Amino acid sequence: MQPDEENASHTLPRAIQRRTKRGLENRFWAKVERRGPTDCWPWRGSIKKNGSGQIGGEPEGNILRGKKLYAHRVAYELARGLIPNDLHVLHRCDNPACTNPAHLFLGTHQDNMADMIAKRRHAHGDRQTRRKLDQHRVRAIRWLALHDPAPHHVLGREFSVSASNVDFIVRRLTWKLTA
Repeated sequence: MQPDEENASHTLPRAIQRRTKRGLENRFWAKVERRGPTDCWPWRGSIKKNGSGQIGGEPEGNILRGKKLYAHRVAYELARGLIPNDLHVLHRCDNPACTNPAHLFLGTHQDNMADMIAKRRHAHGDRQTRRKLDQHRVRAIRWLALHDPAPHHVLGREFSVSASNVDFIVRRLTWKLTA
C-alpha cells in the first residue's frame, strides 16, 4: 500500500455513524408544549393508541434500549423524583397526553381504578362492547316491571338476559341512567 492510500483510508467517513444523543431530559422537554402553570402541557411526540405520550428511553447499560417510556411518568420523575415501583402516575386533568407535573399525582392501582370510575372513563352502559341491552331496552324493562308486573324471569326471557339481571336493573343497581 502506498502512503497516500494509507492516509486516505483513515480520513474516510464511517459507514454508520452514531448520532450524538441528547440527554433524555433535553429530548423530553423539546417535545412538550409548555403553556400556563394551570393549563395542560400537551405531548407533541409519539402518542400510543390510548392517547398517552411515549418517548424512547436512554440506553443506560442497555436496560432501556428499545423501551418506550410513558411521557407523563417521565414528566413526574423529572419534576419530583423517582416513582416507587408499586405506584401509578395519575392525571388530575384526565388528559392522557398532558405532561404538566402540576396535573400529575401518585396513586395505587386501586386509586387509579377509583379515579377511572369517578370520571366515568370505564366501559359502562352503552359503552360496553359485549352488552345485550341499551338504554332504551333498560327503560322498557323498568317501565314493564312497574306498569305490567311480570316475574323477572319472563322479562329476562323477553330481553335475552337473566332474571337476576332484570332484578338488578329494576332495583337500579346496574344501568344507572342519568336521564
